Amino acid sequence: MANVLLNALASTAGGGITYLRNVLPRLNGDNNDNHYFVLVPTEHLDDYAGFANERVSIETAVIGGGIIGRLIWEQTGLRNYIKSRKIDVLISLGNFALLASSTPQILFSRNDLYFSNYFEKDLRARGLYLMLINHRLKSRLARSSIKQADINISPTKAFANRIRSRHGLQDCRFETLHFGFDSQLFTANDEPLPAAQLAKLNLSENCSRLLYVSHYNYFRNFETLIRALPILKKKIEKELGKAVQLVLTTDIRRGAVYGGYDATDAAELIDRLDLREEIAMLGDVPYDKLHRLYRLCDLFVCSSYSESFGHPLVEAMAMGLPVVATNTDVHREVCGDAAVYFDIFDEHELAAQCARVLTDHELSQRLKARGPERSRLFSWDQHTVGLVSLIERVLSN
Repeated sequence: MANVLLNALASTAGGGITYLRNVLPRLNGDNNDNHYFVLVPTEHLDDYAGFANERVSIETAVIGGGIIGRLIWEQTGLRNYIKSRKIDVLISLGNFALLASSTPQILFSRNDLYFSNYFEKDLRARGLYLMLINHRLKSRLARSSIKQADINISPTKAFANRIRSRHGLQDCRFETLHFGFDSQLFTANDEPLPAAQLAKLNLSENCSRLLYVSHYNYFRNFETLIRALPILKKKIEKELGKAVQLVLTTDIRRGAVYGGYDATDAAELIDRLDLREEIAMLGDVPYDKLHRLYRLCDLFVCSSYSESFGHPLVEAMAMGLPVVATNTDVHREVCGDAAVYFDIFDEHELAAQCARVLTDHELSQRLKARGPERSRLFSWDQHTVGLVSLIERVLSN
């Protein structure tokens, strides 16, 4: 029996939570006798306690000092933890490896920002030079981590290829394990959306609803989407005689800061364009009720310029929602012909592609039919089997 440690201390939101929620219950079902220790954030310990069993131990480490404190502990305290639990294989889920590890290590590279020229340009354009310096330090650590790992895992081949294109990383070993999707789990909750959120939606037949599922940050490129909205409104009013509503799972307002990302500039853009009445800002929607929201909308749009995978894209396709996404290699690998694409910062092309899907019935129906079929390519069962296989490979070496 091997002791395997999953370091998930960085899994505090978004894709990290989705990953643990789907992979942890499957670790007990593989065909080996490994014991898995899972380090989760202290604030989420109770959320994952139900996944513990004779094969999976859910634990945490009480660490102060925010992200910097965690990074320091992962290079110091984690070594003692590995020794005390007699760990045979370390799986680092959060982009940063244990440097000079004496234990074989599998590293998940999941954050595209560390390899994104767009993000650096964005920070410079906003005048956020301290954030830029912090970002470059993390990027350097991420690249050093890739060199340290025995095996690097990427959720898409496109992302792995982009990492390899960086100087000094061409010879690093990568394996691609697509993230998965569990339709049965995703749609299990029959409860409706909270009444306060439902009340914000224009559910009239004379309104086309565009959905973007994301908390606010810079790399989701909300500004391009906001600038596209008045252009799209004119097109749909002219061609269909309908209103348009943009539905967001965040709240863009002056002074709101999410994970260090200040929404003030985006909020001021909304006000300058007089779009408050056309945007439904729902705030956070519980994961188990998201499927209700997808089914109330007519189109899913993803304006992000930096992704390594994109869970909401798969969710939208599974729910039969047509997808309009930025033209990136990652998005094309995930969505294929179940989406139409636009140049990243071109609000006119974004509006044109959205209008095309909303007005072309044949195209809309084709995307709706293709989406669920495409989403079935992504399986958490297959992902977990692949992960266990890589663990066995590391152990055998």
